[in-house]
Amino acid sequence: MLVHTIIAALCMLCLSTAEKIDHLSFKAPFEETDVSGQRLVGGGWKTSGTTVVNKNFVRLTPDRQSKKGSVWSKRPLGVASFSTVLQFRISGQGKTFFGDGIALWITQSSYHADGIIHGSAEKFVGVGVIFDTFKNTENIAAHRDVTILVNDGSKTYEMMTKDVLGCAAKVRYHAGRDDFSVTDSSRAKIVVEGNRLHVFIDAANTGEWENCVAVDDLALPQNWASRAYIGLSATTGALADNHDLLSLKTYSDLAVLEHDERVAEATKGQSFVLPDEGTLFDRLNAVSDVVNKLIATLETQDHHVEHELAAVKDHINNLLGKINSREDKSEMRIENLESLVKKEVAGSLESRLSALELQMKGTVEKKMLNIETSLDRKMSRLQTQADEYGKENAGSWKIPFFILVAVVIAAGVALYMFYERMRKMHLL
Repeated sequence: MLVHTIIAALCMLCLSTAEKIDHLSFKAPFEETDVSGQRLVGGGWKTSGTTVVNKNFVRLTPDRQSKKGSVWSKRPLGVASFSTVLQFRISGQGKTFFGDGIALWITQSSYHADGIIHGSAEKFVGVGVIFDTFKNTENIAAHRDVTILVNDGSKTYEMMTKDVLGCAAKVRYHAGRDDFSVTDSSRAKIVVEGNRLHVFIDAANTGEWENCVAVDDLALPQNWASRAYIGLSATTGALADNHDLLSLKTYSDLAVLEHDERVAEATKGQSFVLPDEGTLFDRLNAVSDVVNKLIATLETQDHHVEHELAAVKDHINNLLGKINSREDKSEMRIENLESLVKKEVAGSLESRLSALELQMKGTVEKKMLNIETSLDRKMSRLQTQADEYGKENAGSWKIPFFILVAVVIAAGVALYMFYERMRKMHLL
């Protein structure tokens, strides 16, 4: 009996593996790393922006303003019909104001292109499923918690949202609540069959799917999905939230996906269960249940610790950024102050020296003019006296001559002494 059970399980595992598209799927733990030691989503995925891969979840954006991150597949789907289930968590400290949400893209874009729709470009060929947590009061009538965008490559965002497709779903968790847990998450199931689309939502990850949107004709090129890639993006603006990816499972067969979901739901929190045959197996099952619960508790605690550490790390990085920014601003202000002081001191000293120079120049010129005037007057008087004396003593010219020479010498000595006094006072 045990052998038959194991064989049946292995057969179902082989069938499941055959129908699952591994290069378009991922789940925790994320153990793969690149050459620099950074964790990777997986070999089939590339990341950009603020995306950080942790062991138990992939964080597209932290609970900070003006952030954007993305995860994009490296290879296309390769099938015209498929189903995919995304498990994600949107949470943050904001109680009333928060945003903006996560977008799941199934488009023919082979890489992520920045744009206005949750960090991605509005021109694409394919489908976008938007989990929008920001309710814009200016366009509240057109808001849907889950919005479907379809584009053939020619439509703008306004054209895509003219007839709104979507539904209401509470897919956001307030991290400030006492009952918040890292086990809180939401799920979305997207089923594409040619040009038909069906979206289901399990907002609280209870295992109960609710119908969100069904589109019978996407009006896209035939076999568009076979050339499509899967991408996920998120942004924050003036408002913010943590946008985390937990897992993505993509299948080419919906029946296999639904079977795997039933098995996963039935064995949720269990690592292995022995078949029930008699009292011995009952006791072994009881032990197995206890062990599985312990393992599940440890895994939850590990996830919780990593979630909290990610928040602490982001907070520290934010503080360091602010400190560095303030330090740079302080250095710049000090440099500007030093430059201003130097400029003021140099300008003031130069202006004072110029004023002093002008003042001394005026003083010296005035003194020289006074001396010249005084000498002219004395010479004029001497000349008058000499003329009068000459008339009286026509033959005695020697005395006036000596007097004139003495006056000239006395004036020269006085001028030289004035110059030396000015020089000693550092005014010349």
